[in-house]
Amino acid sequence: MSDRGQPPFKVASDKPFLIGLGVLGGSYLLIIAAMVLADLVFLDYGDRPILGNEVIQQGRYAADDLPVRVKQGRVYHFRPGKNEKGLDHNGKTLRGDQSFTAATDEISLLPAKTDVPVTASLRVETTVSTVAVTNGVATLTMDEPHGLLWGEFIRVRGAGGGWDGVHEITDTSLTQLSFVVPEGAEAADSLQLSKPNPLVQALRNRDIQFSIMLSLISCTLTTLLSLWVAVPIGYVMSRFEFRGKPFIDTLLDIPIVLPPLVVGLSLLILFRYVPDWLSDVVVYKWPAVVLAQFMVACAFAVRTMRVTFDQIPQRYEQVALTLGCNRRQAFWRVIMPQAKGGLIAAGTLAWARALGEFGPILVFAGATRQKTEVLPTSAFLELQAGRTEGMLAVSLIMIAAAAVVFIVARTFGMKRIFA
Repeated sequence: MSDRGQPPFKVASDKPFLIGLGVLGGSYLLIIAAMVLADLVFLDYGDRPILGNEVIQQGRYAADDLPVRVKQGRVYHFRPGKNEKGLDHNGKTLRGDQSFTAATDEISLLPAKTDVPVTASLRVETTVSTVAVTNGVATLTMDEPHGLLWGEFIRVRGAGGGWDGVHEITDTSLTQLSFVVPEGAEAADSLQLSKPNPLVQALRNRDIQFSIMLSLISCTLTTLLSLWVAVPIGYVMSRFEFRGKPFIDTLLDIPIVLPPLVVGLSLLILFRYVPDWLSDVVVYKWPAVVLAQFMVACAFAVRTMRVTFDQIPQRYEQVALTLGCNRRQAFWRVIMPQAKGGLIAAGTLAWARALGEFGPILVFAGATRQKTEVLPTSAFLELQAGRTEGMLAVSLIMIAAAAVVFIVARTFGMKRIFA
């Protein structure tokens, strides 16, 4: 019987399915890349000038322009607001954030609408009027009030004689700032000042330097402790069946699903029932940082090591036992060499997880400068102080540290372990 009347069989195209997978996966990757890119783009990586008080009087526009008195030959920095079309300067319209040298004694703001609030900003760049050096401390007096620059750094250029470079401000007033100059530095007749970009400020700050050092040390200790615990637990949970195993398996996953804040609170309550000497040594001290990181990071390391041991056939171990090895010898000579990739994966995951831990540390160790401050708490303290750029600078340091760790781990042969 002939099948000529039936249409030929056609295989459905895979393109819609593959496009759907690409769109779903690509959207997530796009969000991650956009988040990192937003942090990178937000920061201004150039040095910033030291600006004086606001020149524009706040109020409402009564006409099509608002005259502003300036000093001819001085450098001004203009930032338009929501209601300004720009700035009329010597017959030219300036738009957007920019600096300019005043060519006249009067300029005009151009509003988009009249009878609306003035939202633009115009500030003069300060210049150094006098320089005095006393006992190795240079005191600079500005010709315009610049505000209090506490906890900041200043970059000096054009002075020479050991002055040029970034200096920490040791004292400040509305019109003065002081910093230490190298011993034997020659007197400076003229110099230029600017604020270093936020990354330089963060890396030069003693508090941030302490948090970086404490983060590196605590994360490394946490990783070693996590691997020390994760290897035996993962091996036992993978190779042996015993009564109560589901309960223990559930208990091991609790730090993963618990909110980090609850982990820190539980640790704080637990240490109310330990001897006072132990509580005094741990709580709100640097050991509390390591313990808080360990409680969360170790759970991820245990899960990774268990999956690693599950992927290694038990037959290899059984053959080694029949050839004269005991359980300990078979573990170190047969199992662990094959678990090398999983060990690196568990260590990397534990280190990265410890680096980003915040909630338990804040509750159990606190956020004390030069004592229990790590990078996440540094970002929190910078945000609390209103220094958004400082917070983003610390965030970029954390992103760079995590990226370096993963790149190094993958370079040395880390296998992909999916739990």
